[in-house]
Amino acid sequence: MSGNRPAVLCEGLSVKYGSVTAVDRVTFDVQPGEVFGLLGPNGAGKTSVVRALTTILDPSAGRAEVAGIPLDRPGALRAQIGVLPESNGYPGAETALDYLRFYGQLFGMPAAESAERGESLLRLFGLGANTNQLISTYSRGMRQRLGIARALVNEPQVLFLDEPTLGLDPAGREDVLSHLTSAVATNGAGVVLCSHLLDDVERVCDRVAILDRGRVVALGTVSDVIETAGIGGRMRIAVVPDRAGQALGQLLKMPQVVRAESSLSRPGEIDIDLVEREPHANQILSLLVGAGIEVRGVELQGARLSEAFLTLTNRDVER
Repeated sequence: MSGNRPAVLCEGLSVKYGSVTAVDRVTFDVQPGEVFGLLGPNGAGKTSVVRALTTILDPSAGRAEVAGIPLDRPGALRAQIGVLPESNGYPGAETALDYLRFYGQLFGMPAAESAERGESLLRLFGLGANTNQLISTYSRGMRQRLGIARALVNEPQVLFLDEPTLGLDPAGREDVLSHLTSAVATNGAGVVLCSHLLDDVERVCDRVAILDRGRVVALGTVSDVIETAGIGGRMRIAVVPDRAGQALGQLLKMPQVVRAESSLSRPGEIDIDLVEREPHANQILSLLVGAGIEVRGVELQGARLSEAFLTLTNRDVER
């Protein structure tokens, strides 16, 4: 890539399977050094977009470039990308280092260089002590780390990752995301990240696109997407427990309140969804105080990406 050329440029991309349109005129770009979240429920078209951009299948319409290379030059394009599919097979009889060395040589590296690159990546992703261990002995989380390392072997200009933290515990997810964003910042690669773990997406993605039924229904920063969804903020208040029922009744009458529920485990606490966080939070407090209800605590929270996702797709987050 050179100049200000995007890492990924996708314009009006469509993918059909027979008479079924899986991807319908999708347009977005990913800049070098950007982590871009490609989100959507199962069947929304994410996998088809990635397969088209990685030259696994031909689009039905539109155009795209990856690392500045058009899709009709698959050999040149594949040399510049790294891919971690959701379902990734591994040769259990090989060691992790042999596996990465093999892939390095596929990309034209001398054996010594590919071994050095493999050892460096294994250390980076917490597998340095398992370099010569058979992959068959690896846990699911260790295989995920190995898969990301393999996707980075050729120092790609664009990285496509499908569920990269699947199978990892919270500490492992944090570790992998930290190393991943660090690696991206170092070499300026663009990343297309597909994940159902929206908390991870919210933390690491610069921008996101939400697909639903093959179309982009929201595109921008997480804040932009939340605004597109028309979601306000959240508020949690604590009142005297024996006044919680009265407070809840007052809240449910307010047009500014989308939802209000008493906590079953924390007597006196009420969770509230607002049309807007400000100034409605102040109006709520004034209402309760005016009704003689003592407010003992207030916590304001912004809306989350997961809420915007559910609103925009009108579906549950699926696996």
